[in-house]
Amino acid sequence: MEMSVPAAVAARAAELIEVGGVSVAAHFGDPDGEYRAAHEGVAVMPRPWRSLVRFEGDDRQRFLQGVVSNDVVGLAPGDGCRALFLDVKGHVRADLDLWAEADAIVAGSEVGFAERTLADLARYILAASVRVDDRRDAEAILGVIGPGAEALLAGAGLELPPPAPRSCSTARLADASVRLARTPSLAAPGLELHVLSESLDAVLAELEAAAGHGPLAYMGWQVAELLRIEAGWPRVGHEITGDEFPQELGLDEAVDYEKGCYLGQETVARIHYRGQVNRLLRGLRLSEPMAPGATLHAGDREVGRITSAAESPRLGPIALGFVRRQEAEAAGTENESPLEARGEDGATATARVTPLPFPD
Repeated sequence: MEMSVPAAVAARAAELIEVGGVSVAAHFGDPDGEYRAAHEGVAVMPRPWRSLVRFEGDDRQRFLQGVVSNDVVGLAPGDGCRALFLDVKGHVRADLDLWAEADAIVAGSEVGFAERTLADLARYILAASVRVDDRRDAEAILGVIGPGAEALLAGAGLELPPPAPRSCSTARLADASVRLARTPSLAAPGLELHVLSESLDAVLAELEAAAGHGPLAYMGWQVAELLRIEAGWPRVGHEITGDEFPQELGLDEAVDYEKGCYLGQETVARIHYRGQVNRLLRGLRLSEPMAPGATLHAGDREVGRITSAAESPRLGPIALGFVRRQEAEAAGTENESPLEARGEDGATATARVTPLPFPD
């Protein structure tokens, strides 16, 4: 299902592009300024590549407890957690933010979760009292990020949720209901605002008014993707392709190894308690820019592959990629040796492995 960028966003964007079937604002006229705002000020980031799914009904927690990797039963209203939807073999299919409300659990994820996996998820409902509401058309998602994000929201009259990584609350802005949800997926300090689509323009106008002197900075896909790579946040279609285990992606925080059965548990638990994976997601500092798909070599042996890449104003050419465990664990030790990145076009670069998120 192709999704159109909201008119309120399209009117402000300098360039629109399509990303995975979704129309997004590439930038708003000043990508360098957008990047500075994320690190030094505040920016509003429309996130149409994200969508929401609402789980309602008396059995919603029990149902999700059996199909996602983290503990959902223990969530009280206002709480949240990170969880994974896995296949039966333990491979990651979706990376989810879960937020608990009084009458529902709301899942935030990339749009592909709703497009590709909701039908599969619904098969497990059976006789449970659960209703699944796909909110792609009904709610728009905004990121408000940067060191000044909380001051802007408070200046708009919003009471912020507690500082826990995935806390949530509801408020009213521009006479519209707004969910304030914390999520590290923003890859910068800030919060998500979930807004009814028909109220988006009015909410944006209120945020612009709260900014006071000077225009409110908007941030597009290009800088959002750069921040994601700097933070080491895996993305569906790049780091998450359906063949990766949680441990390869460094997603142990999204797995409760003490909870009961859920899809894919047997394999994931066996890796955790009895084995290990042979490759790990890591950051790469590059001597020259390289494109995704470039292979990584230690001497004549291929030991990894680049999955995402960017040129950072702070860090220079960087990338995410899977690296053989031996090279990943040697990073920062006396046994570390630089790798060679080899592109499909014949280009080469030196690659140094680094932990995630990238250190300054």
